[in-house]
Amino acid sequence: MLASLLYVSPRATFHRPVSTTVADVLERLERIVRVALETNLESVRRPEQGSVADTYVLDLASDPSRAVCKLGGTNVWTGDVIEPHVLEVVAERTDLPVPTVLVSGSLAGVDDALDRWALYEYCEGRNPRADYSALEPPVRRQLVADAGKLLGRLHATFSGEFDRVGGLERVSDGCRLGSGSLGPSLRLCEPAGWHAVDSDVGPFLEDLPLPRPLTDDDARDHVLTHGDYGPGNLLIADDGTVTAVLDWGNAHVTHSGYALARAEARFVDVHRRLSRRERSRLRQAFREGYARVASLEAGFDRYAPVYKLLWICQSIANYARIARSGRGRKQLWRQCRRLRAASQISFHVR
Repeated sequence: MLASLLYVSPRATFHRPVSTTVADVLERLERIVRVALETNLESVRRPEQGSVADTYVLDLASDPSRAVCKLGGTNVWTGDVIEPHVLEVVAERTDLPVPTVLVSGSLAGVDDALDRWALYEYCEGRNPRADYSALEPPVRRQLVADAGKLLGRLHATFSGEFDRVGGLERVSDGCRLGSGSLGPSLRLCEPAGWHAVDSDVGPFLEDLPLPRPLTDDDARDHVLTHGDYGPGNLLIADDGTVTAVLDWGNAHVTHSGYALARAEARFVDVHRRLSRRERSRLRQAFREGYARVASLEAGFDRYAPVYKLLWICQSIANYARIARSGRGRKQLWRQCRRLRAASQISFHVR
């Protein structure tokens, strides 16, 4: 678990020296808050749970008293920063509980992976990732049923709007996505890196008994999906009700059945500490929640294990592909180094 990163005003005395990297991040956060919100930064900490890479909870001197700032956050399939734009579209067209985008932009004079930034509404709730298997069964089942229903709403809203699968990238002058549109600032593009439906990972995947080719052009089955939909990117109330869906940076367009199977694996299959009976109940709750608002793919019971195997194989192949290039190794090393630095640094006021 990452240690909390706490920053207080320059008048404070620090018990540890501040590394150049951390000092640079703090300077950027102060600059963003001062210019974008016209207020001062009082303190900042890292989230204790969930997706925390380059994500900071900010306490501010004026309204709003708290916000969340993300630096960077490139999409793993296209290499672009799309989360603020995806969230604006999802908030406008659905009733999913997502954080409001306060403001987003890029830092002038900065030329690295963290030049783009966004400030988001701070959402209440707790992240269930760490204690997911230890939750009371009724709470966990409510969480899973709610998560299935929300994913179904997302897929149903955008079903039929895309003529192909692909990643998403920013544009400056609006765009059309297949037979529909996705806001004024995003367009469908070819993947330029990791891609959930890229079948170019060896002949083995081509022999999988899938219901259709992954590049099938049946627009009825192409949906906008989250990309990392699992307990770690949710906030919940005490009864398990989902209060926020976070971390949309890897959103993309894929087949609904494939997206559903990947999400089901994250909520059910990977949690081997749970009994087989409990996992079966969760699987049923997730699918029933989804089916209340969206159509299950014909034969999904039969194809779900194949989709999950495909996901595992592609994940392994994607990491291997990234690690083969010098640029990819630098990206992975940079990410590990940032996480290591954040886990070791803590500031205190005397």
